[in-house]
Amino acid sequence: MELGAKLKEAREARNLSLEDVQKVTKIQTRYLQAIEKGNFSAMPGSFYVRAFVKEYATAVGLDADLFMEEHASELPKASNESSVQYSRVRSRNETTSTKSPAIFSFLPTLIVVLLIVGIFFLVWYFISTNDDGKSEEQVKTGGPDEVLVGDSGSTSEEKPEDTTEDTGSGDTTADDTEEQPEEPTNEPELKLVEETTDGAEGVTTYDLVNAEDSVQLVLNTDNEHWLEIENDKGKSFYNGMFAAAQAPQEIDLTGEERVHLRFGNPRDLKITVNGVDLQLPETVENGQIHQVWINLNASATE
Repeated sequence: MELGAKLKEAREARNLSLEDVQKVTKIQTRYLQAIEKGNFSAMPGSFYVRAFVKEYATAVGLDADLFMEEHASELPKASNESSVQYSRVRSRNETTSTKSPAIFSFLPTLIVVLLIVGIFFLVWYFISTNDDGKSEEQVKTGGPDEVLVGDSGSTSEEKPEDTTEDTGSGDTTADDTEEQPEEPTNEPELKLVEETTDGAEGVTTYDLVNAEDSVQLVLNTDNEHWLEIENDKGKSFYNGMFAAAQAPQEIDLTGEERVHLRFGNPRDLKITVNGVDLQLPETVENGQIHQVWINLNASATE
């Protein structure tokens, strides 16, 4: 049985409509119909064909990995253009580094040695300058205990001057220069509060702390992504392919409580809210679809 027919049969066996599957997978109905008919040319790309088929299979209760393996011949091959280019670049870099003159291998050691010598020279210079300054001052003032010899041969010991006033002024200066504590600033901040999964997709939730009166979402990319943006009530702000030609994409979210983003190639999509970069967890990989929830009216915690 063909891939699309098998998925349709599994869906009907569970008494699910295409709209029911759409609600579970967040995949548009027209793409679900294209999968059932085997019309993969209507899909955004080969990566999304495989990702959407896997989610469809999970939603109708099939073993997604086994299903993908059984119907691998019907699915378009995943593009390996990026890995080929990476291998070529890596090969060129290795060849170049092999041909580099041997003298360059000593540069790091030479730089470290020069830095150490420079540090020792600076320390010696400051210590030497400080000692010379103290010696000159003692010669000029004679010090508090200097003994003066007069013409008659008599000696007199110079008494130290009263330093009470100087001490008092020193205390005043110390009080005046005491650093004042800095007032805390309430800058906007995105805090990661939860990491979950939704089928085969990862889901991360963030709180926008110290939000301003207006909330601006900005997206940038040098790649191509499937992108969906909507609020918690289902209102859509963006739905379709997002590429460098559409960047930067600015969306006004003022007055919204929550916003939901769903996108492919997550590592290449830059997301900022009120100028704050959204940092995805290290576990998020580029070859998967990812979801993000942002609570826009979160309060700062102590």
